[in-house]
Amino acid sequence: MTKNMILIISVLGILMINFASADVPPENSHPLNRCVKFVNLNNFSDVVLIGYYTGPMVKYEAYQIENDKCLDKGYKLNSLYIYWTTKEKFHSINLENLKLDSKKVAWSGGDDGNGNTVYYDVYSPANLTLLLENIEPYGGYVNENNPLINETIEYSVAGYSDGKLVVYISKKTSEYNNGQSAKVETFEKPDINNKESISTPTPEPTQNPEPQPVKTGFWNSISCFFKKLFGGSC
Repeated sequence: MTKNMILIISVLGILMINFASADVPPENSHPLNRCVKFVNLNNFSDVVLIGYYTGPMVKYEAYQIENDKCLDKGYKLNSLYIYWTTKEKFHSINLENLKLDSKKVAWSGGDDGNGNTVYYDVYSPANLTLLLENIEPYGGYVNENNPLINETIEYSVAGYSDGKLVVYISKKTSEYNNGQSAKVETFEKPDINNKESISTPTPEPTQNPEPQPVKTGFWNSISCFFKKLFGGSC
């Protein structure tokens, strides 16, 4: 068995152990349901938001984000990013076959057991603009002493600033299992004046003006005549 094969088997074994342990609920805990969503996309018809998640066991998955629908990141250990583009550009994009950039990232789970650092490839879309990173739509588990059972986090689009799309958390609702009333928090919109993106018009090329003849007086004309007569110039 080659060294590379042993390394691959070791890495897979470590990943399987960590994934299996991650599925075991902690003691004295209860699940927390969480929904993260965008709620005013219908007001920005020229914008398309794209959910993009990746992880050690998946190259990538991408989907168009729908208004008022909970975000998804696949397996709970994946990382979710939000990208955006214009509707016009979106029509030329295939989410199942994106143009990707990649980089090597050291795995935080440790080495392969023989002291070798384990790396995996992280891919990111080359033709999309990053809006938010490490969004966590998975609630997981909370301690039994914490009565929180449901959490809804709402994002809204504020507009554009310097040509960049701006979003913010506009509302957060928390529900509890101890009879406590739901807690509703609302947040102010950032001070964004531009609802539409600003495009600077391309300036027209500057044309050099055609030279205009210089008007001369009567005596200047007579002087010029005699200068030319004796080999001079005007």
